[in-house]
Amino acid sequence: MKYFLCAFNTIYLGIPSKYTERVISVSRAQKSVCETEGGEIFISLPRLFGRPDLPAPHGIVLKPVNEKKTVLLAPPLDIDLEIPDEDIHTLPKTFNKILRYCKGVCFINKDKNERMVITLDIEKIIKDYSPGACG
Repeated sequence: MKYFLCAFNTIYLGIPSKYTERVISVSRAQKSVCETEGGEIFISLPRLFGRPDLPAPHGIVLKPVNEKKTVLLAPPLDIDLEIPDEDIHTLPKTFNKILRYCKGVCFINKDKNERMVITLDIEKIIKDYSPGACG
């Protein structure tokens, strides 16, 4: 499956492209994880993962699942990459509370410099931040 990768310091978040409608530039400053405006839901990945200091210049517009459009505000996108399903490993249950919005982990070797990629569980994010859950 293809993923958009965004850097979170020494790790990368992998956003599955199958849920993505398009990528846009954004200049939105957000004070909470989830906010609504003009019939759209904005979810800040830096705030969701406890890093409100990270910039979020990209918006990942998700494919519609309800009457409101959902946009993930993401740190700078580094690359889009095809990662075979067999290379993604399930996270141990001990990480479920800390990384509850993550689905799996893999390591990629780019020029012999390994990178850890944690793939996002987009369905869980959308479920938890549905239209009634944001202010």
